[in-house]
Formats: sequence, C-alpha cells, structure tokens
Amino acid sequence: MISPKFFIDTLSTRGITFYAGVPDSLLKYLCAYITDYSTKENNIITANEGAAVGLAAGYHLATGKTGVV
Repeated sequence: MISPKFFIDTLSTRGITFYAGVPDSLLKYLCAYITDYSTKENNIITANEGAAVGLAAGYHLATGKTGVV
C-alpha cells in the first residue's frame, strides 16, 4: 500500500493541491492525512461523490488546475 504522505507529496510536486470528496472508511488514512496537512480551502468535504466531481470541475474551470476527487 502507498503511504498517504508519499501519495500527497507526489501530487503536490505536480501542482495538485485541491481535494474534494466524501470521507470513506477504506480511505480513512488518506482522508485523515489530507485533513491534517492541507488547508481548509483546499480540502472540501462534500455530501456525495457527484458534488465532489462538480466542485473539482468548477475548480478546474476557474483556475485551470487539476483537483482530486
């Protein structure tokens, strides 16, 4: 398994720092790492996966950057 730190650091080196999604028990360590080490503005918890996709798409349209769902 890839460590959450390694995964987030790898994304960060590629300029990817925006996260949107629903907390998930299978990804709890990744979700906890993102919550602990990213800003409130860059980690948005949504009500469902569809909202997360819409939020990430809007982020891309507004900034030209990639978001993670």
